[in-house]
Formats: sequence, structure tokens, C-alpha cells
Amino acid sequence: MLDSSELAEPHEGRRSVRIPDLFSSIMATKPVVNPNYFKVKAAGDRWIKRIMKMDEKASDKNSKVDFCYMICIWAPDADEEALRIMLDWNNWIFLFDDQFDEGHLKDDPVAAQQEVNATMAVMEDDSPLVRPEESPILYVFQTCWLRLKQRAPTEIQQRYKERHKRYFDQLVAQVQEIARGQVLTGDVVTYLEARRRTIGVYPAITLAEYGEGVRLSDSVLSHHSLQECMRITADLVILVNDILSYKKDLDLGVDYNLITLLMKQNLSLQESMDKIGALIESCYRNWYLTLAELPLYGEETDNEVLRFVEACRCVALGNLYWSFKTGRYLGSEGHDLHKTRTMYL
Repeated sequence: MLDSSELAEPHEGRRSVRIPDLFSSIMATKPVVNPNYFKVKAAGDRWIKRIMKMDEKASDKNSKVDFCYMICIWAPDADEEALRIMLDWNNWIFLFDDQFDEGHLKDDPVAAQQEVNATMAVMEDDSPLVRPEESPILYVFQTCWLRLKQRAPTEIQQRYKERHKRYFDQLVAQVQEIARGQVLTGDVVTYLEARRRTIGVYPAITLAEYGEGVRLSDSVLSHHSLQECMRITADLVILVNDILSYKKDLDLGVDYNLITLLMKQNLSLQESMDKIGALIESCYRNWYLTLAELPLYGEETDNEVLRFVEACRCVALGNLYWSFKTGRYLGSEGHDLHKTRTMYL
């Protein structure tokens, strides 16, 4: 067996930082993975390869990213058809979002608005069908919407539209800020407020609701405790994402990251990580505090409320476990990072 000094040799001379414990409190449970994982992943990977005309290298890379693992934790009881919509949607949102984060729409507000307008338009009743050869990313989004529309109740459809609209609007606002050179000029509160709308968690929660068959009226869902559960879910996804994508962001020169913002405020890298750790602990505390404020609606509605709360938690949990497993952020280092909490840069 190798001793600790031998294990450390590959990292010799590399800068390191200790990350917070991301697997405590409400994130301490082991995930339940939907048993339809293998069948849905195989079909979804083949389909997105064909639609996006991926070569073998790109297809293999996308398969290793493994969005299906994440969505199978979001909705462990969903049927195959619901999971396929969720998988195809995740393929879409990462392709779509990369255009704004790293691609040609990053600092072009006019083109960004045009892309958003075209995407919102395909959810209108009179929208023509998009041809995959003309706009493959838009085609994927439209097929997700049309399949959801066939199966989901009206309130889920409406939430899907509304939450995507908020997501799109904030993406355009982000592009406008970048074009004006105003990236990371605010404080932590301002950053989190913007990121909650661009991280895509609110539409993801809608899909988890749909996949798990949660039925809540708008009047119940509007209660501040359930709104707070969604906010905390978004914050947990943001904070985990900014920690685990930091290494990749450094390599790509992407500075839209909370760690970068905190370091601009004269904190060291380790102090910035510790600050994010404190924010995560605050999320855990606030989760329990907000649940304590939920009113009693009666057995049937209370059961749906609990299922909704669990769906929110599973969105955060799925993102967490997926982030360590996927090659998108950590390559092959996810397992070691989970064990040691030491990130080498």
C-alpha cells in the first residue's frame, strides 16, 4: 500500500486549497438513483449525438459528463419518458448556457436577446416546428417543451414558461453587464441574486416536480417558506458549482465566480473558500427554519408540500453528487477531492 507521501507526489509543487464539507446536514444522505438510469442514458446519449452531429470524441465526452446521473437523483421515481425529457433538457441548457458563458453570445447583447426571443417563441401555441438541421439547440428545447406539454398539468406548463422567462432575462442582463465591463462589480448579495436566475435551478425544480408527479396549487407554492426552499436550493447549487468549477474557470479565464469576487475584496483563496463554507452552513440552517414556518394544510396538501420540499432537496443533492462524478469540472479527481477536501490548482 502507498503511504501518504507517495500519494501526494503527483501534486507536488501545485497550489492547493481546502474546500468546505459539502456533504453535511441536508446533503448528508446518500442519493437514491432512478432505476431507469441505464436505459434512458443510452437512448438519450445516442439521440443528442445525432441531433448535434457530434463526432466520436465529442459524443464520448458528453457521455462522460453524464447528466442522466444527476436527473436520476432529482427524480428517483420518475418514469422513462419523464426522465428523457429531463435528460434532453439538461443537454439543451448546458449547450445553450455555454454560448453565454464561454461562446459567441458572451458579450453581444443584441445577439443574446435575439437568441432568447427565438427560444421563448417556440413555447407559443402557433410556433412552427424547428428543423434540427437549421437550429439543433433550439430544436432540442422545442421537443422538450412539446413532450412536457403533452403530459404535464397546466400549472406545471405555466411555471416552466415563467421560470424560463426569468432565466432568459437574467442571461441577457448578464451579457449586458459583461459588454459594459461591469462583471463582478457588486457585493456577494448582488452576485447571488443574479446567479439565482441564471443558474437554471428554478426550471430544473419544475422538471423535478413534473417527474415526481408533485401537484401543488400556485396559492400553496407562493407561500414564502416554499419560495425560500427554492432559493436555498439555488444557492446550494451556485455555491457548489463555484467551488468545483473554479479550477476549470481558471483554465478558461472565466472570472464570473464567487471565489473570484471574494478575492477581489482582498480575501485570500482559502479565506474565500471558508466564506463560501459559512454561506453553505447558513443555507442548511435556513432550510430548517423556513420549514418550521410552513402552515398546516391538511393531509393531502401537506403530503404534496413534503414531496415538493424533497424534490427541491434532491435537485441540490443531484447536482452535488453529479459535480463530483462528472468529468466536466474535476476530470478524474472527484473521488479524491470528496475524500480529502483538498483541491489542487
